[in-house]
Amino acid sequence: TKENYENLDFSKIDRVYLPLILFTKKEFYDITNYFSTHTNLYIYLPTIIKSNYKNLILNSLEDILDKYKIKGFVLSNIGNFELLKDYKDYEFICNYTFNIFNNLTINELPANTITLSPELNKTDLKNFNTNKKTELIVYGRTPLMNSNYCLLGKSNKCYSECDHKCNSTNKYYLKDRLGFLFRIIPDNIQTITTIYNSKITSIEYDGLPIDFARIDILDENISEINDIIKTVLTGKKLEGNQYTNGNFNKEI
Repeated sequence: TKENYENLDFSKIDRVYLPLILFTKKEFYDITNYFSTHTNLYIYLPTIIKSNYKNLILNSLEDILDKYKIKGFVLSNIGNFELLKDYKDYEFICNYTFNIFNNLTINELPANTITLSPELNKTDLKNFNTNKKTELIVYGRTPLMNSNYCLLGKSNKCYSECDHKCNSTNKYYLKDRLGFLFRIIPDNIQTITTIYNSKITSIEYDGLPIDFARIDILDENISEINDIIKTVLTGKKLEGNQYTNGNFNKEI
């Protein structure tokens, strides 16, 4: 609700990335418009873009850019450069899905900001030296896989009569042999399912040569987001058995 997102501490936020689909739905107009007037707002493109989604982008993009104050785009794969070839006046941010491991890759990509690979460890992260802006995801539930079909549709056999279970308030998980729960979120437009890690990545990034510390939010509430921001601003990590360092302290 408006009362909730108005309580977000925008004084501590440089940028907000919102998924493209939110800009195309009337029920999200208030929140997207509020963000566009209170911070630098970017359109977050999906990792996979099928032909029907590509048409949705091309048909709605001009209207979105006219309706909202947009700073730029978060690109999720190299094909997005071609897709957005007519919008080079906007800032381009290469997402973590580019899996950027070194300075050579950074210098080849025509982007303003580079999201460094979440697979890098602390030593590798200290070796980056580039004139481009870099950001690191220091908090968030990492997507492990983008599956090219709907797991809910497969298990419930509801492909022909989709009742949009993915748009409900229910949460769905895969359970492994150790009992860990991996959140799954289907995309009924593209018939794609994203599978998230069972633990939340939280990294102590103090001392790393990055320009932006990025927080990826899945369904945390405003109070939780504000608390996360407070911790991240100190450069420290969140503590607890629900968090992981990922590859931060491991050899690749």
